[in-house]
Amino acid sequence: MTQAEQEVINLEKQFWSESNNPDFFERAFADDGLSAIEPMGFIDKNAAMEMSKDASGWEGLEMSDIRTIQITPDCVGVLYHGMAKRRDSGEPYRASLVSVYAKRDGNWQLVITAHQPWQPKGGK
Repeated sequence: MTQAEQEVINLEKQFWSESNNPDFFERAFADDGLSAIEPMGFIDKNAAMEMSKDASGWEGLEMSDIRTIQITPDCVGVLYHGMAKRRDSGEPYRASLVSVYAKRDGNWQLVITAHQPWQPKGGK
């Protein structure tokens, strides 16, 4: 795994741990970035920052089946299965995720992410 791929994985983990921190989204979510999370639909940076103000956050993140793709020296994709629980309610969330990061002005930023429902084998 390249250094760039490891940096992107670490940043992806921060999107979970800092999901209730609009300042983090300001720095790490690209100005032209988009998320696709159903049933919410497409979420741009401004909407993500607003949503993070009221978010309870996540705990107990588990990432499995992690795959990375270094598309160019300044563009890395990460794909994985993610599981976590909402901090306030303990409600579980399970998804297959793909996130693409671009290095801009020396910093990695999330450009595109998509979540789709995922059920682990054995139905945990």
